[in-house]
Amino acid sequence: MKRNAKSKKTVIFDLWETLIFGAKDSAISRFYENVTNTKIAESALKSGMLIKESDPRPFLSQFLEIVESPSGLSSMLLSLKNPRSPLYERIVERFNEAVEEDFKEMRWVPGAIELLIKLKNHYSLVLVSNLWAYQKRYVLERLNLAKYFDKCLFSCDLGINKNTILQDITRILGIEKKDALFVGRSYEYDIIPAVNANISAVRISGETNIILPEKLATQIREELDGAMAGDIFYKKADKKNKKECLVVIPPFYKLLGSHNNRLNLSASSISTSLSIMGYQSHVYHCDSEPHENYINRYQMMFNSISFYEAMEKESSYDEFASYYQSNVCEIVFVTCGDILNPSVDSGNWDSARKIAKIVRKINPSAYIIAIGPEILDTSEDFDLIIFGEVESLLPAIMKKEIRGRVTGMLLTEERLKGLPTYHFENIVTPVSPPSLDTVIWRRGCTGTCDFCRVAQINKGTIRYRSIDSVIEDIRLRYEQYGLKNFYIVDANFTVHRELVLSFCERLRKEFSDIQWRTESRFDTLDVELIREMKRSGCTHLKLGLENTLNEKHQVKTKRISLDYASEWIKTVQGIGIKCIIYLMLGGKWFTSDQYKKMYENAETLNADGYTVSLYNPYPNTPAGLSYEEWRMRRFTGSHLDIRLIDFWKIPIDIVDAFFSLELKKGREDRNVRNFDD
Repeated sequence: MKRNAKSKKTVIFDLWETLIFGAKDSAISRFYENVTNTKIAESALKSGMLIKESDPRPFLSQFLEIVESPSGLSSMLLSLKNPRSPLYERIVERFNEAVEEDFKEMRWVPGAIELLIKLKNHYSLVLVSNLWAYQKRYVLERLNLAKYFDKCLFSCDLGINKNTILQDITRILGIEKKDALFVGRSYEYDIIPAVNANISAVRISGETNIILPEKLATQIREELDGAMAGDIFYKKADKKNKKECLVVIPPFYKLLGSHNNRLNLSASSISTSLSIMGYQSHVYHCDSEPHENYINRYQMMFNSISFYEAMEKESSYDEFASYYQSNVCEIVFVTCGDILNPSVDSGNWDSARKIAKIVRKINPSAYIIAIGPEILDTSEDFDLIIFGEVESLLPAIMKKEIRGRVTGMLLTEERLKGLPTYHFENIVTPVSPPSLDTVIWRRGCTGTCDFCRVAQINKGTIRYRSIDSVIEDIRLRYEQYGLKNFYIVDANFTVHRELVLSFCERLRKEFSDIQWRTESRFDTLDVELIREMKRSGCTHLKLGLENTLNEKHQVKTKRISLDYASEWIKTVQGIGIKCIIYLMLGGKWFTSDQYKKMYENAETLNADGYTVSLYNPYPNTPAGLSYEEWRMRRFTGSHLDIRLIDFWKIPIDIVDAFFSLELKKGREDRNVRNFDD
């Protein structure tokens, strides 16, 4: 076969779930059940699928004549035939609504279009599907099937089902079965019928919906031609705006009734890395608002009960869809949590999936990548799912469009130090300057807390940015946006004594009028360091204690006695830095008496502020749940998920007492932002 000549051989594809998803053939079933309160018999469904009439009125008339006639069905049938009936228009209208509902989420499976394009110049492509007649118009128009297939064989056109079509494929198409190959996903409904029809078959398998175009095209070529595919399938289709990328931060806090103006640090790092590689990237922050007014965390916890209902109503999804419709690009990154700052609430998988679905429906050929610590084990619209740091994978992502589920390698300290400052110009959503205050100091932590993503991702590996680059981050915000209040992102800021001393010295010399906050651990504190931090503008130090019952119940690598913690809190306060304590409820099924003791101990610590969270058993962490149980319980991914109160059986009065303590003290940034009481 000549390389550019089209073979006489044929690749036959199934449609539903193999190449597209989101559309189910249930409109007629739901319509019938709503009208009659009974389910349609299986035999009627099989017969109805062979009806050729596609217009709703004649289709319904023929279908209702096939099915058994429960009470009220005869009057409906008569109304369909008589324009004078009050139901004449309403019946069709209701049916059309059911059909539209089925098809509004219809979209291509990731990789499907690229696979078809790879195959089209080499083989005849045929689509075989059981299809209701009323579905045909939607499928043909919305999927533009004529662009990809030489022939579409539908049960409603031929009056026979898919299995019979496969049996009669020689008569229908005039091809030899030995020159045909069937491709499907279902073993029972695709592969077995093809083999029974004496047609070779290839099954698309795997844990995700993703099609791997190059791999599958090679497999098809080997099956049909008995030869390696060589490089004929490896030529990339030219894509519009190939040099442009979009990084999307989905709504999360907005689904809790608030918002989040801070930029995902992973998104900014990816954007910077892409710029170095010569790609133009834009960042769309769905979760932000151009103001600094927020609700308090206690109210967010109450709002979390309606998290998934809010996802259906949240307007920022439509706003993003409108933006992307006008600014389509082929490569889209969607964050789900922040891999560089995973100690905070920042992502939900269902919200990220909804963004990907919007992209896929608008641009079926888009290459969509999920990044972040909160991605789960299902993909749907994503071509690639990455757990871990992303920068080292960017060359393969941009040039090869790798697919599947992979783990990104940690960026080396040398490369980390070489990343330039992120300048914010490519953010296409409104920016609120006070929320540009986050500056990342390093990646990783020496801690191995079993509930934390930091330990899971970095496994104790620490890599520092250069002090010069951190200073440049501060300078940019100071000079361009007038910021004088910063948050240094580091879960254990005081662990590297000499670096902290050098950093504080630079701050005193170059930014004598700024203030800043950071986090650390009790077991790495040092009096001289804290004094230097105070001299260089540090106003608040946040320390994780988590459990205030006693050290026996704390993480084994971070067991701090309450007396030890109390002394350090007094020391920090005595130096002039306000001390904020992280507290966590749950993690074990404590008794009411134990929780009361926790509260008494927490109050006795007399910290300047408290941040209360609910222990979140993130899947894929040592202390986490299985993916299956996580999905079953519909957790949101937030440390303020009210469902966690029931999961850990935390007494209501305890929850109220701890959050009252947080509210009474107030947040460390209450002078920068406005919070509802």
